[in-house]
Amino acid sequence: MVFDTLKNIDNYKGLGRVYTALQFLANTDFNTMELGRYELDGDNIFYMVQSYDTDPQKTISEAHKKYIDIQFMVSGEELIGIAPIGYNEKETQAIPENDVWFYECKTERVTLIENSFMVLYPNDLHCPGVATNNKPMTCKKVVVKVKV
Repeated sequence: MVFDTLKNIDNYKGLGRVYTALQFLANTDFNTMELGRYELDGDNIFYMVQSYDTDPQKTISEAHKKYIDIQFMVSGEELIGIAPIGYNEKETQAIPENDVWFYECKTERVTLIENSFMVLYPNDLHCPGVATNNKPMTCKKVVVKVKV
């Protein structure tokens, strides 16, 4: 897992498609972009522009096997729970055709704020969309999927 801001993306030059995706995030204005799914490099790199309200009660984590997630906060803030796979999780649901597995597990929370991002690898369980201070907030976020 990587947690950083876009001002430091040059630290990730050696990460191939992950660096390509970070450059795209740094050079794109998402404030007026329509919600939806877009391709950057076919199935190798695509992204989703999302808007949602955070939830103070959210506890279900997820993981992916085929894609790395880069979660970039455009506006708002949320807590993202994180934990390594193999730590203490219990699988509750699997949807392999959508590359998502859901888990119940204890996580440590990190606050994702405007212009910050997290890179979440297949071994990183993550529980995004948790409300900070138990107060729901509308967020706009871009999730980039980078093929492993």
